[in-house]
Amino acid sequence: MKKRLRTILAHTIVSLLFILPALCCAEQAAAPADSKSSPGKAGEAFTIQEGRPITSDQVMSQKHPPFARGMVCVECHTVTFDAVTSSTRQYINNYPQLKNEAVWKKIEAFLPGRERFALSTVYNNEPTATTVDMVLDKNEKVFYVVCEKGTEKLYQIKQNTKICAVHYEGWTVAGGGKKEWKSVQVRGTAEVIPSGDPRYSTIIDKYHLARLSKERAVLRFDLIRISPSEIVYFDTNLAGENAGIYQRWERSK
Repeated sequence: MKKRLRTILAHTIVSLLFILPALCCAEQAAAPADSKSSPGKAGEAFTIQEGRPITSDQVMSQKHPPFARGMVCVECHTVTFDAVTSSTRQYINNYPQLKNEAVWKKIEAFLPGRERFALSTVYNNEPTATTVDMVLDKNEKVFYVVCEKGTEKLYQIKQNTKICAVHYEGWTVAGGGKKEWKSVQVRGTAEVIPSGDPRYSTIIDKYHLARLSKERAVLRFDLIRISPSEIVYFDTNLAGENAGIYQRWERSK
């Protein structure tokens, strides 16, 4: 009898070791005064419970306990981040994703014309960030940039074709207004197209120069052709469409 009780007790302890860590995230409760507050709806209090360690590419189980909207994994779990922008990828892995072409349509709608981007280039392990106007070619799914000849970014792209770029629009805490955020984060490769390239004339027409003639542009500007391999589209309004606020478009799909 004692041996049987010891066996049952041992099984119970082992079971608890697996069950307790799974009770990981936020449990709605009448939280004590010193409890941590979630970034959910105003006035809601959620008790933060420690969860088991997870990796950055882990997908949330359907049995996951409920948690407040706006909470993220690191509030309850120790997360081993091992990928580039893996916090963003956690959102992508764990919230509903639109089809690749549907994400592209949202990107098109967000970038209707010439849009201001921050463009990052790298040379000798030193990054440079500059602001540029980028025009999206919706058919080729590439971006074009007009750039002054002799600039640092042109030289760097010739040495290292990998780039990142970001464009964003949104509410700021200080500014008031509509509380929404939208952005695109572009990863890909860039190519410098000099004015003597046969493609130059056609591309410069797509750019729709505003301040000077095409004849002057040939003398003054080179072009950059950016081919994105991945674009992360961020839109806080997507929460109302039962979709994750981070969506990823991939050229390979």
